[in-house]
Amino acid sequence: MTKDWTFDQPLDDKTPTSSSEERAKIAALFHKENQEGAGDVDYAAAFEMEQQKTKEKSVSRPKTQEQSIPKDVPSSTITSDYKQYLANVMAQNNEDIAQSQKKIEELHQLIDDKNKHNKKLQAISAAIDDL
Repeated sequence: MTKDWTFDQPLDDKTPTSSSEERAKIAALFHKENQEGAGDVDYAAAFEMEQQKTKEKSVSRPKTQEQSIPKDVPSSTITSDYKQYLANVMAQNNEDIAQSQKKIEELHQLIDDKNKHNKKLQAISAAIDDL
């Protein structure tokens, strides 16, 4: 069992603590029971296994040409998740650009129509002045 500690004790103990003791302290801070079975985790080995799985998946399936339309496929690594997010953002930006260009073209057409209308009105005004 871990030793009890209070705030009047120094934060750093002179003796090193194990990861299970650290977990117990954190659980006590959040008023949760220490969950047994967590054990020590070898994060480096877990990372290597994840990288190996990713390499095996990429080797086993042939590469296809990437499409501009993002796919809604769940991915297994944070880098591929972020890459998917970036693809979604770029696709949305491209849609926004296309819509903005369409609005700009409509505004140019409206300006041209107004200019033609003003020229007609100027011609009518000039004709009235000549009478």
